[in-house]
Amino acid sequence: MATQKNIRFGAIGCGNAGTHRIRLLAGNALGLDVVAAADVNPSRLDNLADVLGYDFERYTGAQDYQRMIDENDLDAVGIFTPHTLHYEHVVYAIEAGKHVLIEKPMVCGAAKAMEVTRMLEKQGTIGIVHYQRHYMAPFHKARELIRKGKIGEVTGFFVYMAQDWPGREWRGDPEFSGGGQLNDSGSHYQDILLWMTDLLPKSAEGNLDNYYQGDLKKVEVNGSFNVELSNGAAGRILILGDILGGFCDDVRIRGTKGDLMMSTFHGERLLLRDNATNKIEDIPLSMPKGYPACPCDNFVKLIRKKVKINRVPFIFGVRVATLTDCMLTAARTGRKVTCDELLAEAGASLKDLA
Repeated sequence: MATQKNIRFGAIGCGNAGTHRIRLLAGNALGLDVVAAADVNPSRLDNLADVLGYDFERYTGAQDYQRMIDENDLDAVGIFTPHTLHYEHVVYAIEAGKHVLIEKPMVCGAAKAMEVTRMLEKQGTIGIVHYQRHYMAPFHKARELIRKGKIGEVTGFFVYMAQDWPGREWRGDPEFSGGGQLNDSGSHYQDILLWMTDLLPKSAEGNLDNYYQGDLKKVEVNGSFNVELSNGAAGRILILGDILGGFCDDVRIRGTKGDLMMSTFHGERLLLRDNATNKIEDIPLSMPKGYPACPCDNFVKLIRKKVKINRVPFIFGVRVATLTDCMLTAARTGRKVTCDELLAEAGASLKDLA
């Protein structure tokens, strides 16, 4: 019996997060070889080779990712570059017929996100967004309980995420970041809200400021928004970067029958409050048998046809890009903004996000 060839993989962007993802991919038991990598900083390629324990074809020019894709007979590409560069990188990879794993946020802007998703669907290749909370027990269990009707119809929510976020390096430059904390770490929490509730974003209004420890930054650091979802549920999203002492979060979903609560204040737990009794239950947490361990594992198993379900397809990236775009536009214009008006630029509507 012939031995199955390893997946031939090329990476675009090899910073800290990218190197971590690449290491997980290369270590997958189903077999993946990093045959090429592109980064404008050669020292990052040196570090990646040290991490992997072997070398690969190296590309260091700003547009050399195109040569990397063209010259190496790749099966798949990973995109781990600054946010605004994702669009040109993913378009080239899709047009070349490659499977794509892309760091969050998928691309900046609702119209561009819809465009690349349609391109991928037409090409028929695999695309997965690196939102790791889809693979974490508290969020997965919360989604399961909501889908089973445990808290009834979703009526409201509170999403709070805060960290000491100064916007280091390219993250503080709007040319590369496409926005500040809301578009960076905040992207995860927009995603997990939409995924757990299985609802779409409808509208947003709110405020942003650019202050971090008294200094005015070039990008947004703190945001507070009232957001409405497709079923009429409304709630608060607070994304803060100006906090001392590091990371904390608090996510609560309210329904007609009860509330789900999970946060760093509670530890790795999911709490369920029953409206009728006001009793709070600690929900046992576990992941289903055979569920992928992380986005990288899901990606490799999809390519190898060991699993059928893409846990974070590109359409989820469109949903988040639309909500982010909606909040940023609302803050900049000082008015309530609907997602439909943003999607209209791509000839789409909320129905296309379902």
